[in-house]
Amino acid sequence: MLLHILSSAMHRERLSMPFEVSEEFLQNHQVVAVLTGGTEGKFVQLVKEGLIDLKKPVYLVVSGHSNSLAASLEILSYIRQHNGTGRVLDKGQSDEVPSTKEGVTIEPSEAVLKSAQPLRLGVVGFPSDWLVSSLVDYEQVLERMNCELVDIPIEEVTSLGEVDPGMKGAEAIYERLKEIVSRYDLQGVTLRCFDLLTTVKNTGCIALSKLNDEGIPAACEGDIPTLLTMMVCKRLTGELCFQVNPARIHADGEMLFAHCTLPLGMTEKHEYTTHFESGIGVAIHGELPRGEYTLVKLSGDLKRMLAADVELERCQYEENLCRTQVWIKATPELAQYFLTDPIHNHHVLIKGHHASKFK
Repeated sequence: MLLHILSSAMHRERLSMPFEVSEEFLQNHQVVAVLTGGTEGKFVQLVKEGLIDLKKPVYLVVSGHSNSLAASLEILSYIRQHNGTGRVLDKGQSDEVPSTKEGVTIEPSEAVLKSAQPLRLGVVGFPSDWLVSSLVDYEQVLERMNCELVDIPIEEVTSLGEVDPGMKGAEAIYERLKEIVSRYDLQGVTLRCFDLLTTVKNTGCIALSKLNDEGIPAACEGDIPTLLTMMVCKRLTGELCFQVNPARIHADGEMLFAHCTLPLGMTEKHEYTTHFESGIGVAIHGELPRGEYTLVKLSGDLKRMLAADVELERCQYEENLCRTQVWIKATPELAQYFLTDPIHNHHVLIKGHHASKFK
């Protein structure tokens, strides 16, 4: 079977195969090497062109950097939504597909989902193009969660024009987004932030961080399911939320998560740096305290929810990943969830063990 290699020009790393896949395996399976993020749309195009058959299992080989795993999880979620099967292959894993044990995800009840008071959630710009499986039905969200999703043109932010490339410009984006929250009477917001890189020439990382610290759940990349997850977390636990990209998954349950923004209220210390994918603007490298956390994600169709207690073991910093990077220790079952049947890409990390509150 032809090996398809997906990469994005946005990432600057030298592109190469992440690890060896046997010739026999290639001949007998559909294998796609996902070398970077931003490639989910390319996969969908291959399906539409008939080059990938979702009636057959698809194996996604990841590189361990450049948001490769994050893209693979979004692709795998898309495959599952279209009644296909697949799995992520990472370094050190065999070609055999282990079974996934039950009990990792749960079906959320109305009591967990529904807000007591009507909430207005802003969608500033459409979801990013690579969120191919992270779509929602606005009417269903209103009916089941009592949350009204309000579409807001991205031009309400990009009309700022080119701003200062440093903190002054990042603060200007925050002030504009705060105005939008007030004007539309929003209780939460998600921003199609990558559009700012080419228009305003800075990032939304500081704006989203500050809004989260102020008690207004704010998600990146126009990701509506992640924003809904944050709203449920706030209702059940009151904790601040860190939207994370899975970056590396080990079969024993050790996992690396990363993103370029988070509430500073979750950090022990932090410093400002550039945004990973673009190398411009202001992003946050934060150090989180070790200890108990919960990993949470609600699916876009509101039918599945992950709620897993985990331990944060250590923080790190590598140039080829989003800027805040944390290693957590979970179970092999949770690792298999990510490798075989994840709920989209982004997940939410909150402090403390709260899984029982969701279940």
